[in-house]
Amino acid sequence: MSLFIYLDDCAFSYRLRQLLVEAGHTVQVPTDVEPPLTGAKDHLHFDYARKTWQVILTYNPDDFLELHLQIPDHPGLLAVYQDNDPTRDMSYPDVVRAINNLQRIQPDLGRGFWVLNHYQW
Repeated sequence: MSLFIYLDDCAFSYRLRQLLVEAGHTVQVPTDVEPPLTGAKDHLHFDYARKTWQVILTYNPDDFLELHLQIPDHPGLLAVYQDNDPTRDMSYPDVVRAINNLQRIQPDLGRGFWVLNHYQW
């Protein structure tokens, strides 16, 4: 199942974007927005994704968890927690696989805060 995914600033990577597109998703990044949202505050990324009904993928989960709790009506948040340890952190292929695993058991991501670290199998 294809998703419309918005990568916030901290999640943006050309490689991650490429892998997500190859997996069948439509991906937008802050530089694609007019005017660009590069460097914008998290609530502006959140508002834009809500307005365009795109699932946000972030590596900054704590700030977005707070936004999720304040405004639960959104298309879904995909959160990746990191330890800043390459032996434990999710690679980009891990992220794509976790999204696919999550979608198999939860096709509707709306209004959810999904920790992708839990869907690595």
